[in-house]
Amino acid sequence: MQPPPMPGGAPIAEIAALVGTGCLKGCMLVLLFGTYSETMGMMSNVYLCDLPGAGGIFCGIDDEMTVSHLLAFLLAVFSIAVPMAIWSEVISRGIYRDPKAWLADPTNKIYAILALGVYGLVFALETVNLYTLIARQSVGGPFQTTDTNPMMEFLANNQGLGVFVAALVAIVNTVLGLLAVRAAYSLKTKLAR
Repeated sequence: MQPPPMPGGAPIAEIAALVGTGCLKGCMLVLLFGTYSETMGMMSNVYLCDLPGAGGIFCGIDDEMTVSHLLAFLLAVFSIAVPMAIWSEVISRGIYRDPKAWLADPTNKIYAILALGVYGLVFALETVNLYTLIARQSVGGPFQTTDTNPMMEFLANNQGLGVFVAALVAIVNTVLGLLAVRAAYSLKTKLAR
């Protein structure tokens, strides 16, 4: 049984799926931004308000924002956008229907290698940053955190599980990217009818 269409012609289920996956991707963006902000101290003493020219724009947004925060936000957006862009190409070109036929073209092989390389960088970025956040609980020196978190301490003491959790978050980001892109294409298809 089909759900009733909305007044504009869009089915409720497709809109709900798109909003739900958008919310989940937003949560993943916040998680990655927080992780990158915690692990990246590069230029954390340079405030964006102090920059010539565009500093006034940043002062209007947040006067405590540093270059480190901006870099962390850009990396988080990159980490969210890359899997979604790859899945979008896979779905729009119909690569999932016959991958061997698509890979038969030498140019497509180059595209696939480049896409896997960029995705590998994103996967490594997410995994290393999340694991760094976990490992800071057990190391001494300047990287040690003063906040004690029982879950992070448990993962730091169980190194293998910490690596698995870090990799699992990166995989969840990829799956959420697929779900968000499929929901957008499903809504686009229903609206085109």
